[in-house]
Amino acid sequence: MRNLGILTAILVALATPVRAHEFVDYFDYGRTELSPAGYRMVRSVFHYAQGTTPRRIVISGHMDTMEDIEFSDELSRRRAQSVASELVVLGIDPSVIVIEGRGASTLARPTPPNAEERLNRRVVVTMTVADSRDRP
Repeated sequence: MRNLGILTAILVALATPVRAHEFVDYFDYGRTELSPAGYRMVRSVFHYAQGTTPRRIVISGHMDTMEDIEFSDELSRRRAQSVASELVVLGIDPSVIVIEGRGASTLARPTPPNAEERLNRRVVVTMTVADSRDRP
């Protein structure tokens, strides 16, 4: 009988739909500090998380093609880390946060090498949550 309870819990967990919500902020050239708009974005992520149970928060830093690969990867990771650090200060559990530095590998607006493009200098926060509306 106990196994039936465990099986039911597993089936409910598997049947629970998952939703993802995305937040984006853009950075000035060479900067890793959050702008006033960046702080507002982080607070939006925090407030959204308050009404849900985040399964995972992926913070991906991105760059334009102005810099070499090593610097681009490092700076994009530092941008993602600045967002993650502020989320932890606000009270988000760090164990649900994943930080990715993607450099210039996934451009929002394709450009040739050595092109400055603000849309590519961004951090994307993707929060995956269980959809509690559909739970029995």
